[in-house]
Amino acid sequence: MKFSTFFILFAMFSSFLFPQNSLETHDPAKTLTSEKCYDVIKTVWDGLMKLSEEYQAEATEKNEFESTAEYNSRIQRSKDNYVNKIRKFYSDNKLNSTMYSVWLKAELVKYDADNQTYSIKSPTQLLIQPKKNAIAVTVPPNKYLTMTEKNSAGYRRAYIHLNTNPEFTWFVNKQTAQDAKNNEHNIFFKLAFTFDISFNETAQQIVLQVVPSKLSLMNQSENFTFWNEDIR
Repeated sequence: MKFSTFFILFAMFSSFLFPQNSLETHDPAKTLTSEKCYDVIKTVWDGLMKLSEEYQAEATEKNEFESTAEYNSRIQRSKDNYVNKIRKFYSDNKLNSTMYSVWLKAELVKYDADNQTYSIKSPTQLLIQPKKNAIAVTVPPNKYLTMTEKNSAGYRRAYIHLNTNPEFTWFVNKQTAQDAKNNEHNIFFKLAFTFDISFNETAQQIVLQVVPSKLSLMNQSENFTFWNEDIR
């Protein structure tokens, strides 16, 4: 067997043994579906949860052969190492410099021809992981994006969604409004976001923030933007 053929076969076999980080399978230049957005957030969450489980395994109770000073020193070293691993995870996965975006369906509710305003909202909810003692997914205070947790069928569910209560107001001329209504199946919000990761010392909890940075209203099929606004 030629070496080149052997190498190709080995590479294919290795891909099964060492699966590619699923974050690497998502091109940040391409806007995510709600399902793919869940996958991205879950991948980050899983990586952080693994670090938390490793830390919990190390942070055992004081044993009979440890002095109090030795025990305190060991726990502090474990915690410092844990926080450093969180920071490294954030950096290694380029979460400090990568911006993602996701499509959220827009619903054109009612046009006011007198004031040339369209009330719009979005029914799309992005499923995320509910808060745990070890890790919490949060959204920083802002006027567009929010998070809701609720019980459903005996399970705790968490969602990120646009805050459309009250509905958004889109100032738009009648012709553009009519064209948008005729193409409503193609009208979407595009939400751009980044991640921020920190460690809450008081709660002993990793905080994974989904940080919105821009919201746009677009005709998805034509890649045409009606309006956009930076979120600060």
